[in-house]
Amino acid sequence: MRTPNSFTSEASSLAASLHAVRPLALAGWSNVESRNDGVLIKIATNRGERAGAFELAYRSYSQAGLCGLSRTAMRISSHQLLPCTDVFVALQRGEVISTLSLVRDGGLGLPLEAIYPDEVRSRRNAGLRLGEVTCLADRHEDKNRFLKLFPALTRVMMQTAEREGIDQLLIAVHPRHARFYRQAMGFQQIAGHRRYQAVNGNPALALSLDLKSVRTQQPRIWQRFVGAPLPAEVLQSCPVTESDRRYFAEAAFSQRAA
Repeated sequence: MRTPNSFTSEASSLAASLHAVRPLALAGWSNVESRNDGVLIKIATNRGERAGAFELAYRSYSQAGLCGLSRTAMRISSHQLLPCTDVFVALQRGEVISTLSLVRDGGLGLPLEAIYPDEVRSRRNAGLRLGEVTCLADRHEDKNRFLKLFPALTRVMMQTAEREGIDQLLIAVHPRHARFYRQAMGFQQIAGHRRYQAVNGNPALALSLDLKSVRTQQPRIWQRFVGAPLPAEVLQSCPVTESDRRYFAEAAFSQRAA
């Protein structure tokens, strides 16, 4: 059995490894593509890419005990079907191998607001524009590939967040992963552990990343996870279409009914 100390050691090791591995080289074009691994990183623009992201999230979360069974074999949150959300995907030979979503503060608020309402409200009342990074999933077939891919995927997401005027990124993570986000990316803890029904009642920890502070005070992290500006067309938000929203909403209903 793995102890809390082993998880802490694993997070520290992963953070150190991430700094040691050179990220994928990116070419600025109509999409962002690695030059050496044939991986295409982009904002999902069609039903197939979103479905691939939701299917990968389901496989990843169900294997980790973070979600129940689904008849559709997809993990879809209501926030992912809003016009204020972008789904980011890494594609290899047309298959989604890694994904995360960026939820901008909108009509439904933010997902983690379900368990951290005061922490979100205080920031919103202070005039901060907020976004939440959620639904991170990866095939996890090759640790070295993931260590190269994660900064590249994050770079597109963080530049999109900055383009959209977001001041702070929030994230709810399992406590055993918190050290990785603090050490490798500069996130700060903003609240204690709470049980989160969205991940099968597992514990969660709220973290925040102030983009302006990272840019000015942690240039190494900024360079690794944000870097030089990408072309505007790469960062163009692509809200889900109405027909796709209805399609995935029906799938999400079937998911809850399973």
